[in-house]
Amino acid sequence: MELGTNITLLLAGIAILVWGANKFVDHASVLAKNLGISDLIIGLTLIAFGTSAPEIFVGISGVLNGNEDIALGTAIGSNISNIALIFGVSCLYFRAASQTQLWNFFPFGLSMILLGLTLVDGSISIDESLGFVGVLMLFMFVLIKTETLAEEEVSDSSEIRKSLLLSMVGLFGLIAGANIAIIHAENTALLLGIPELIVGLTIIALGTSLPELAATLAALKKGKHQMVVGNIIGSNVFNLVFVIPIIGFFGSVQLSPVVLQRDFFILAALSAVFILLAVALARLQFRRVIFMTAGVVLISGYMFYMGILSGVV
Repeated sequence: MELGTNITLLLAGIAILVWGANKFVDHASVLAKNLGISDLIIGLTLIAFGTSAPEIFVGISGVLNGNEDIALGTAIGSNISNIALIFGVSCLYFRAASQTQLWNFFPFGLSMILLGLTLVDGSISIDESLGFVGVLMLFMFVLIKTETLAEEEVSDSSEIRKSLLLSMVGLFGLIAGANIAIIHAENTALLLGIPELIVGLTIIALGTSLPELAATLAALKKGKHQMVVGNIIGSNVFNLVFVIPIIGFFGSVQLSPVVLQRDFFILAALSAVFILLAVALARLQFRRVIFMTAGVVLISGYMFYMGILSGVV
């Protein structure tokens, strides 16, 4: 009975998640059109922050409960899944080139460099935390300076208010659905006798990335490639510039060296691959076979990484 209830609620959570993602992408796009804001800006800010909320909440909870390793692991693990899994899936669906301002990658790369420098000494200082806050400010500055507004269309103010309300409803459904799915996926796994280590490394890590995956699939379905790239850039930046300073300002534990020795270098390599592919998508002649191959390699690499973490490989 308990197992059946958890499976039912898990499916319900996924359904709410997908519904919320579709509503959110639909009406965020309407707002972008009405206000003259590009899809990329919407992806980089509103959607990216909204879909990063589970990681941020997990980070805050981890720090408050004295487990900074969980907070750091969630931020880094989610960024790995954003690129290897979510962008990997996106590569399979790309059908045409997509324009992306190259300056948007500067805060993305800078946050990765700062993360590496932070992990070297095994702790996160106040100064390093302030550095991440500076990256957030730079990120917003770059958006303002590099993105031009689209031609504004005159529309009824009631339509804008309706789209704003429905996008917020979609965002609530997206986050609530993700949380419901995470809780009951974990309960289902435990009831089936799956080890807690595997649950933590797979279900919880993937669970906090479900909003990004759902929003990405919804955007791909509507052909909004700019929103896909923007969501991954913005989400990865937000995961670091919010969670890391929380650890630095309120935590005091020494971080595990394995995070630098294994996970950071994997994330750094994936970030370099992501930037190269995103630049190719924006600047070079589109060749679907290249992105199909990249998608297969990224997804396979993510599965291999999960296998290593769980001890299967």
